[in-house]
Amino acid sequence: MKKNVLTLLFCVGAMLAFQTESSAQTLIHYWHFNNYSQGAMYTPTINGIPADFSIHDTSKAKILYAELSGTPGTYSSYIDSLQPLAADNDIYNARMGQPSGGAIRARNRSDSMQLLFYIPVTNYYNIVLKFNAETTNNGAQTENYDYSVDSGATYTTTGLSSTTFTFDSTHVFKPITINFPSTVLNTNKLVFRIKFSNGSTDTSGNNRFDNVTVEGDSIIASTSVAMNGSISPAAFTLFPNPVTNSLKIMSMLEGDKSVSITNEMGQSVYTGKESGKSFTVNTSGFAAGNYFISIKDSNSGKVNTMKFVKQ
Repeated sequence: MKKNVLTLLFCVGAMLAFQTESSAQTLIHYWHFNNYSQGAMYTPTINGIPADFSIHDTSKAKILYAELSGTPGTYSSYIDSLQPLAADNDIYNARMGQPSGGAIRARNRSDSMQLLFYIPVTNYYNIVLKFNAETTNNGAQTENYDYSVDSGATYTTTGLSSTTFTFDSTHVFKPITINFPSTVLNTNKLVFRIKFSNGSTDTSGNNRFDNVTVEGDSIIASTSVAMNGSISPAAFTLFPNPVTNSLKIMSMLEGDKSVSITNEMGQSVYTGKESGKSFTVNTSGFAAGNYFISIKDSNSGKVNTMKFVKQ
């Protein structure tokens, strides 16, 4: 019996291409602005600045300097680029061997403007945004942060690690790190926003940005195996992987599900019934090692089998 179970698991393993995950976060998007070529862009016609690198699509990851809703059509501002001085310390957070180089300037007046970071994070969680920020003597001295998970329809600060930053008098680039809450994950509709205050009404001055990165941990998507052995599109995701105490499973499928977990020896360590699009399995009592979780959807009869690691 034990040999048969091991043989079955080997066959399932041969059918599935299990995806592993590194403990280091993945670089999802990166703007270094060293190749910026759009010149000065003025309201009301300002284009988005595409990412220099994106794991998804550089045209979908963009930074846009835009008027706030309700801003009069006569309001005037613009965005352009500059070559920072070495003394400005813009090398922080540089990636991919990029040298000190270009940066962008969100120009005053900025009191009715917003800097929008469109950052899809499909298949990722534990999202971290980092960037260099600097202001001039007449630029806005305070930046206010919030985010949207519905492409900018609504904004919130809930769970954001930092909601404001006020510059000191040194006027060099400062490293900013923003951690998003755990509820922000696996979405193509994430938008981070910066609004300006405390000096934003001046007609001169600007706020500067360089080396913008978005990073996250990968969510593993399963391959669905129908009861007849045919392969269908992914139906479930699980994270974190490796896991310590709590394994989260998410699905697009409503309804009841039968769940079973086996270790590498084919021994059952967990069975249960779940319902709804998401549920959690307590793995705190599992020994360290590799495990297989199988989920049978009661409506379709399909079985999804995924591999995860218990630390």
